[in-house]
Amino acid sequence: MFGKLTFGKLSVKALATIAGICFSGASLMGCMSPALESRLHTIETQQDSILAILHSQQDKGDFVASRLGYRPPADTAAKFIPVGNSYTRGPKDAALTLVEFSDLQCPYCAQLAPVLDSISRAYPNDVRLVYKNFPLSFHPQARAAAAAAIAAGKQGKFYEFRFLAASHFHELGDSLYIALAGQLGLDVERFQRDMKLTPAVDDILDEDEALGVKLGVEGTPTVYANGHLAEDRTFDYYAGLVMKAKSAQ
Repeated sequence: MFGKLTFGKLSVKALATIAGICFSGASLMGCMSPALESRLHTIETQQDSILAILHSQQDKGDFVASRLGYRPPADTAAKFIPVGNSYTRGPKDAALTLVEFSDLQCPYCAQLAPVLDSISRAYPNDVRLVYKNFPLSFHPQARAAAAAAIAAGKQGKFYEFRFLAASHFHELGDSLYIALAGQLGLDVERFQRDMKLTPAVDDILDEDEALGVKLGVEGTPTVYANGHLAEDRTFDYYAGLVMKAKSAQ
């Protein structure tokens, strides 16, 4: 952004040479009057002052460049994201692992849900889904919906509940969760006991959210593909990642 300037200092002899004044040997005195020598020394002193100002400006320019113009190189290293006790779909040795930080009341997460469902069904042996909760504070049903999904997970139907609930993101509530549980053939009485937002469930949500914050997650949905931040949300994009991951095995 800022080019480096090279400053030099001209000696009295050089100034005199530029001025066209003759020299006798190494001495200036034979060709220079005292008055002229004094003037050249004055010019040299002024030059020192100008150089000091220019160097100061260069230092300031370097400082501004470091603050405003410098950007650290992009972090291209894959992030380690522990699965922990999160619900998953797909084999542990899948070529592509997609870790989703999501909020069940988020409309964009609802749009992404069928894409992730379809990619995992299209490549059942090559894709593993990992779900991480990232409930946003301005979504009043986010935590309750997450608790309901966890309750469905206790009966082996986490992803079924998660994907079914996606199309109902705008009408979440206890009556909906119970209806979905019945639709999925769950033990509804057990589901109703488990869907409560207990301190233990809060701990799960808080742990997932803290992990997301540590990774730099700022919103939902955020997906990591084999540790790298996904750049698109289309089926074709994820299918391409599957092919790339398989070719790298």
